[in-house]
Amino acid sequence: MPHPLKFLLPSLLTGFVLGAPAAARADEWTGSVSPTVVSRHIFRGQDRGGAALQTAIDFANGDFGAGLWTSVPLEGSGPSSPGAEADIYVGQDFHTGGQLTLTPGATLYTYPRADRTLGFRRTTFEPSLAIHGSFAGVSLTPKLSHDLNLEATTLEVAGVYALALPSFGTELDFNGTTGTYLRRNEVSAFAGKTKAWGNYTQIGVSLPYQVSHRTKLVVGWTYAVGSGAFIKPGAFPTTADPRTTARGFASLGCSTTF
Repeated sequence: MPHPLKFLLPSLLTGFVLGAPAAARADEWTGSVSPTVVSRHIFRGQDRGGAALQTAIDFANGDFGAGLWTSVPLEGSGPSSPGAEADIYVGQDFHTGGQLTLTPGATLYTYPRADRTLGFRRTTFEPSLAIHGSFAGVSLTPKLSHDLNLEATTLEVAGVYALALPSFGTELDFNGTTGTYLRRNEVSAFAGKTKAWGNYTQIGVSLPYQVSHRTKLVVGWTYAVGSGAFIKPGAFPTTADPRTTARGFASLGCSTTF
């Protein structure tokens, strides 16, 4: 039987497009391609391996956006990682009339080579709802998401602040994210549900350099830490989650718009 997610995401995408205002659909499509090499792959406070090539391909039409994000390990993914990853995401902005924007969205996570015998899933689907606003120059985005396969609820807040450097013709971009999660069905191959919960925080800074009208280089550094993370397999005792990490990593990428 075909996997239901193969039908769910196109249906959701169609719903976003049909539900968008007519003015938004009349706009021209814009896009960008952003390949980046990172010295470490860390996701929500968990270490997923060494250096990786991560590429984002984004498209937008008015208030509607969609994209593809991929991560290809360059040094091996390690035993706690599902390996190469390709995620499809969509979102639609709804303006409240004030300073806030409401964005329902969804992400389909896929791991084509994940080892199912180790409990990894090859697809999970995560709807989300975010609220975006800017206050005193700081962009803040609280987001609530729920992965239907992992039965996982995640609440996080992301912030971005740009410090202009007019003398150098660029800026310093500071960013931070803090969140908490509860997963009720972490491992697919285990008899009985495995729970996992914890917190994560990451802070980073990046320096963009405009190479041409459409292309810029971006160098960055991020420190990520997971805390209060535990895992409980079925009726077995609760133990500290060994995937949690606390380390920094560097990134070097470029972004081209079209």
